[in-house]
Amino acid sequence: MASSKRKSPTTDEVVDSQIPKLDATAAHVQPSLTAHLPPVALNPADCELDFDIENNGLQGSALYRNAFAWCWSGARANVGITGGKYCFGCKVISDQPVSMVYNTQDGQHLCRIGVSWEDDPVGDLGESLHSFCFEATGDTYTAGSCSEYGESFGVGDKIICCLDLENSNNASIGFFKNSKWLGVAKQFEDHPNWRSAFFPHILLKNVVVRLQFSVEDGLDVVEGYKPWASALEDEKAFSGPTFSDVHCYEFIMLVGLPASGKSTWAEKRVKDYPGKRYIVIGKSLMLDKMKVPGLTRKYGYGEMLGEIFNTLLSRASKLPRNFILDKMNLNKIDRKCELKSFSKHKKHLKSSKCVVINNSKK
Repeated sequence: MASSKRKSPTTDEVVDSQIPKLDATAAHVQPSLTAHLPPVALNPADCELDFDIENNGLQGSALYRNAFAWCWSGARANVGITGGKYCFGCKVISDQPVSMVYNTQDGQHLCRIGVSWEDDPVGDLGESLHSFCFEATGDTYTAGSCSEYGESFGVGDKIICCLDLENSNNASIGFFKNSKWLGVAKQFEDHPNWRSAFFPHILLKNVVVRLQFSVEDGLDVVEGYKPWASALEDEKAFSGPTFSDVHCYEFIMLVGLPASGKSTWAEKRVKDYPGKRYIVIGKSLMLDKMKVPGLTRKYGYGEMLGEIFNTLLSRASKLPRNFILDKMNLNKIDRKCELKSFSKHKKHLKSSKCVVINNSKK
């Protein structure tokens, strides 16, 4: 990732009385306050196409075979918060076996844990302005900037993310690794005019994780912070997106020559209509997901993109989401092939469009 690196800010230097501590006894005596409310879990309507959610929404992983071994994949939880002090946990269960012939051992199994706004791209945790995360390398990321922070983590480790929005002039985020407090990772101004709540967010590369949003999920109680699920009872919760009505979604196919502006059009469409939560399927998005510097065609670049594209298109045809297909599709036969997998859902489409991009000066 193209992120600048700097030393950790001094904001994590707090006096001992302010250091959060795990309360080993509270987990056994705290009553369940949210049993009658919908559970907090990873959101199948707010994750990437290659992301898999299992075990009642608490286990997350992504496709990892062949070309997908190079890809990052993200997901957010279904409940965000707009105030208070709340925490959630994430345990790395296992590494996924991969064969990355053209990469080193470093960076094969990575995980980012943090929070972000609902409107931030789900694949950009730590890269967008309103997202903060702790990476398995031991560094923190926000707005594409990297800071030295704590210890690296991996299989068997549990990370607890603690978000403090109680004081809007001095909001902060910090992390535990197992039972060790690593300090405040970032302080920021939680401005009252901000549009969105912060949602738990993970970004994975060839690992399997399990999320913990309540004591019942296995979350350790942190002094001064409430389990994330408690925000529902406290009426400080904000619901994430849900699947659209199965009879009301869009499919847009872009047609145009290379460098004609298709990807630019798609990016603008996504930004102009954030509520539609379009998923763009195209080569530029795939390259961004892979984030492999220096990868060239002689290393199977084209073949890998083709494999990823076909897999994502197949998975997309089974979901009631809004899609933009960013591909040349210059002839009728190619367009029919791409649309074939969606044919059985044709009656559910609110609209299907073919947008022709032509930037010719003639």
